[in-house]
Parts: sequence; C-alpha cells; structure tokens
Amino acid sequence: MTPIYPPSADLAVEPKPRLDPAALQSEAALDAHDIALETWGERGWAAVARLCGFYRTMGMKGLDCPAEVRSPI
Repeated sequence: MTPIYPPSADLAVEPKPRLDPAALQSEAALDAHDIALETWGERGWAAVARLCGFYRTMGMKGLDCPAEVRSPI
C-alpha cells in the first residue's frame, strides 16, 4: 500500500549537533563535529526536498523543487 502522506519524520525537528567544550582541545573531535553538522544539514534539506516533491505532486504551484526529488506517494 502506498502512503498518502510524506513520512512523519520529515516534519520532526532534529536538534542541531552541539559542540562539547572539551572538543576544543581535540582536532579529531572538531572534525567529528563538523561532519555531524554537515550530515545534519543534509538530512534536513533532504526532508525539505521530499516535502516539496510531495506538495508538487499534490498540485501546489510556485514550488522550485530539485529535479531529482521524488514524491513519497
């Protein structure tokens, strides 16, 4: 059965990764934090793209969705 709505996870707010002050002493920890921030941002924009694709499929006008986005329905 095909879902009617986008995944509810796309509407959940994921907290931004926080930098532990102790990480300031470790280049590896800073690198890990940078990676965590980057992947957090990519997940968020991927969710926006999926929602955009969903609403475009539903007929909403005026959207500028990435071409490769597929609606989850």
